[in-house]
Amino acid sequence: MPPIADKYLEERILKAAQRLWRTRGEKGLTLRAVAREAATTTPTLYKRFRSKESLRVALAHRVREELTSDLLSSPSIEQAHRRYLAYVEAHPREYDLLRVSWGHFFSTPRPVRGWLIAQLALRFGGRPEDYGSVYDGIFLLCHGTSTLMIAAPDEAVRVATREICIKVCDKLLENAGLFRSSE
Repeated sequence: MPPIADKYLEERILKAAQRLWRTRGEKGLTLRAVAREAATTTPTLYKRFRSKESLRVALAHRVREELTSDLLSSPSIEQAHRRYLAYVEAHPREYDLLRVSWGHFFSTPRPVRGWLIAQLALRFGGRPEDYGSVYDGIFLLCHGTSTLMIAAPDEAVRVATREICIKVCDKLLENAGLFRSSE
């Protein structure tokens, strides 16, 4: 009788990889450690993920989905950038994983962008695509701030950096109509 495939194996592996990344970062993400943490063998793990890089990319996609889900549940567009920064503060290693994996996301759909520009069009009028530069500005501000927050030498610098970003994003949203492009 052939062995029965473990339909939960990939989920166990990704959860184990995420725990290891969260607690130990890049150094903790070895295929041997992940296999041990997921209660499987290294050869079995290699059948699902051919390399550490493929595991890291799968983990980055998982983290991106978590962040996207959190942002899309924002009660308002003003809360979205606050949630983004809060996620980074609560999960700095996961965000760093996203940062180093950014190139893998350029050709994938961006649901947060679609949601935010649709909300801006509802509030200020026009078409959602008229607000692409507003979204891009908020994203770039939050991403840059997040990178600085992760590297901040102490709590005071991290808090000040976050608060400045929130104020600038709030002002950008208040004045989004000024940045609206119409063709």
